[in-house]
Amino acid sequence: MSNKFDFPRGLGFASLRAIPYIRGFPAGTMVDAQTNNMPPVQEDDEHEHESGHEEHHQGPARKRQRVRLSCLECRRRKLSCSRELPCDRCIKSGTPDRCTYESRPGAAPAPPPAGDRTSLAPAAPPVVFGSDVRRQSVNLAPVRPNEPSLLRDAARDHERIRRLELEVAQLRGTLSSKQASLDGSTIVASPATLKDSIKDGQSVPSNPSFTPQNIEAPEYQHLRGHDFKTKYFGPHNAWSSLQELTGIFGFMRETAEEWLKPLNIQKKDRRKRKEDREKKATEGDVVLESLLPSKEETDALVAVYLDQFEQIHRIVHLPTFKAEYEAFWDPSKTKTASFTALLLAMIAVSCCLDMQSSSKFVGVKSSSIQMAEKWVRACDEWHERQSQKHRMLVHYQIASLLFLAKKVNLIKKKRFWTTSGKMVREGLTIGLHQDPDHITAKITPYIAEMRRRLWATLVEFDVQSSFDQGLPTLLSSVHNVTDAPKNIDDDSFDENSHELPPSLPASHYTCTSYQNISRRSLALRVELNKLLTGPPVELEWEQVLQYSDMITHEIDQLPAWDLETEKDSDQKPILAHTLLHLQLRQYLIPLHQPYLKLRRFNSKYQTAELIYYTAARDIVMMHDRLYQKGIRTLYFLREDTMNSVINLCNVTLHQPKDSLSLVMSNAQETLRLIERCIIMKEDRVLRCGNNDPWGYSSMCAAMGLLETHMGIKTAEAAKASAAERFISLHYKLLAFQIPPYPNPPHSQTTSPHAAQDPISRAKSITPFPMDATPSMPMAVTPYQQRDGLPMSMPWLLPASDNNQIPVPNPDFNFEMLGSDLNDLWGDWGGEFA
Repeated sequence: MSNKFDFPRGLGFASLRAIPYIRGFPAGTMVDAQTNNMPPVQEDDEHEHESGHEEHHQGPARKRQRVRLSCLECRRRKLSCSRELPCDRCIKSGTPDRCTYESRPGAAPAPPPAGDRTSLAPAAPPVVFGSDVRRQSVNLAPVRPNEPSLLRDAARDHERIRRLELEVAQLRGTLSSKQASLDGSTIVASPATLKDSIKDGQSVPSNPSFTPQNIEAPEYQHLRGHDFKTKYFGPHNAWSSLQELTGIFGFMRETAEEWLKPLNIQKKDRRKRKEDREKKATEGDVVLESLLPSKEETDALVAVYLDQFEQIHRIVHLPTFKAEYEAFWDPSKTKTASFTALLLAMIAVSCCLDMQSSSKFVGVKSSSIQMAEKWVRACDEWHERQSQKHRMLVHYQIASLLFLAKKVNLIKKKRFWTTSGKMVREGLTIGLHQDPDHITAKITPYIAEMRRRLWATLVEFDVQSSFDQGLPTLLSSVHNVTDAPKNIDDDSFDENSHELPPSLPASHYTCTSYQNISRRSLALRVELNKLLTGPPVELEWEQVLQYSDMITHEIDQLPAWDLETEKDSDQKPILAHTLLHLQLRQYLIPLHQPYLKLRRFNSKYQTAELIYYTAARDIVMMHDRLYQKGIRTLYFLREDTMNSVINLCNVTLHQPKDSLSLVMSNAQETLRLIERCIIMKEDRVLRCGNNDPWGYSSMCAAMGLLETHMGIKTAEAAKASAAERFISLHYKLLAFQIPPYPNPPHSQTTSPHAAQDPISRAKSITPFPMDATPSMPMAVTPYQQRDGLPMSMPWLLPASDNNQIPVPNPDFNFEMLGSDLNDLWGDWGGEFA
C-alpha cells in the first residue's frame, strides 16, 4: 500500500522547488517526462463520495471543497501570505498568535509551532501548506483503518500528481527547442518564481533562459594596477574590448621591435620618472607649514578629531597615523607636504568643536571658523595641483577630510551634494566599488581594508547629502559589490600584515563598528533615496507601512552596546549608536508627511501622525543626550536640530486647539524639545558664528508660531519674544568683535559678564588658558514689560525715570556684523512664498 504513494526515484526536493506555477497548479509536484511513463488516469475530481456510508448508498455527488492555503488573518486583510506558521505578515504586524489556518474536515489538526518558525505542514499527509509544496514520499505516517477519508484523499492526490506530471512533461517537450538552460532543464518565469526569487534576495533576470550559472563577473577583469593606483574600465570600454582581439598585443609588440626600435625613437624612462615622483613626495611645502599652529594646539585639535570623528567615519589607520605624526614633529626630518595637508584638513574638522570658552569674532564668523576656512582653502589648492594619475592613499584621505571640514563648518553648503557625487565618481574610476579580495590587481591586505573603509565613508557622505538636498544619488545605479569593512580594531593589523583577522561579532564594539553595521541598511536607504528624490510617485498607504516596517526592522537589528563608557575611554559607542539610529529614523518623516493633511479626512492616517511625531521627537532626544555629555559631533555634522523643530511644529499645528490627541497632549513637551534644539543651535552659532543665519531665525519663528497656536502667548508677544531671542544672540556676537566695540560715552559701568562664555558650555579638553577678550558692556536697563513678559533690549538707552519711554541707543548698531538682519526675517521667505 505504501509503494502506491511513493514518488518516482528521479524526483528530488530540489527539483520540486525549482519548477514554477504553470496553468494555476502549484510548483514542486512535477518531474521530467523520462521518469514518468504512466498513462494518465481518468478521474473526475468534481464527484466523489465523502464517507464510507456513501460508497454503499448512491447518494447525491458533492463538489469537493478546496483547502485555502493562506492563513485566516491574511485572508481577512486580503493580503498575500507566505503560508508559514506564523507567516511573515503576522510577524511584521506583531500578531503571530492570530496566524491560524483552515483545515479540511476530517484531517488531523496542524501541530503547534515550535520555538523556531517552520514551514506549515500538518501531520496528515494529504494536506500540505506553504509556498513550496512538498509531498512526503518516505516514511509516511500509517493510515489507520478508521480513517477512510484520509486514505481516499491521499489516493486521489497521488493520481492527480501523476496526471499533472505528464502534462508538464508535454509542456517541457514543446518549450525545449526554444529555451534550454545549461543543466538541460527548462524554467519558465512566472509571477510566482519572481516573488520567490525576490523573497530569497536573488535578482531575477528578464530572460527566462538566463540562469545564475550563466552569470560571470566581468567587472573584476577590468581593474588594473596596485594599491590605490588602480583604474577601472567597464566591460564595454574600448580598452576592455581590445582584449577580445586574439594576438593584438603580441602583434603590436613585434611591430615595435622590428620597425620602430631601429628608428631610435626615444622611450620613456619610467624608472627615472618614478624616482622623481617619489623624491617630490618627500619634499615639504613652505606655504602649508606656515599655516600650522603650534604643536601644543595641534595636539589638542588632532585628539578631538581622533576621539570623535574616527568613531564613525574611518579615514585614517590610527597606529599608522600616530607613528607618522610623531615623526612629523622630529626637527631632523623633513615635513612632507602630503602629511602637512592631511594635518591641516584634520584640524580644520575639529577647530570649532575645540574652541576656547571665549572666542573672537569678525562679523558673524568666529576667528576659529575663519582659520578653518583658510586651512581648507590652502589644502584644496594643494590637492588640485596633484597628479590625478599617480594618487596614493593619502590623497583620498585628504579629500575625505576636506569634505568633512566643509560640512562641519558649513563652507560652501550648496556644493555638498555635487562634491560628494564627485568623490563617488572618483572612487568608481579606481574601482573602490569592487571588493579587493576578488580582483586580480595587486593589493595588500592593509590597502584592501583601507579601500573598503574609504569607500564606505564616501558612500555615507553621498547618501546623506542626497537626503539633505533632496536630489538623487549616483549609488542607486552603481553595482556595489565591495564587502563591508571588517569589525576589527586598528591594532590588529598594519601595513606589513599578510592576512586580516576575522571580523568580530556586531555585539563587540570597535571603532569600525559603525561602518560595518551601517552597510546592512545601505540598500534600503539607497532605495528610499531613489523613491523620495526620483520621479514623483504616489505611494499607496500599504507601501508606506511596508517601508516603515522595514525601517523599524533595521532599527531593531542594531546592537545594544554599553553607552555609559568612561570619559577618558578611546571608544565612544554612543556616537555610532546614535548615528545608526538617526540615519534610519530620518526616513520615517518624509514617508509619512503627505498623510498629515489627510488625517482629518480619514482616521486610519492617525498612524502616520504618530510615527511622524515620534520620529522627530526621538531625533531631538538623541541629540540632546549627546549634548548633555558634551559631544557636539553629530549636531555639527548634521542638520537634524533645525529639521526637527520644523517637523515638531508642523505636526502640532495640524492639531485643533481643543484636541485631546496624543500629539496635542504632549505640546508642552514639544515646546521643551524645541527649546533644546534652539539652545544647541545657539551653541553652534557662538562657536562658529552665524554663517547660516536663516536656520536660526526660522527656528525662533517656528517656536513663536507654535506658542501662538497653543494659546500660551498672543501673536504680538510671540513676535516680540522671537525678535528678542534673535537680537540677543547677535548682541553676544557683537560683544566679541575684533576690534572690540567702543564703550558708549554715556555709560561708565562695566559688564560683569566680560570675557566670560555667553552660554553654559562643557569644559574644553584643551589645556590652553582662556583668552580674555574685552566685550561691549551691556546697559543696565530696567526690563520693560510687554503683555506681562520682560524684555531685555540692549539697543535702548536706560531711562532716568522708570515712567519715561526708553530711547534708541545711537551708538548701538549691527553694521560690524556685516549682514542685514531684516533680510533674514522679511525678504528671504518671499523667495519660497
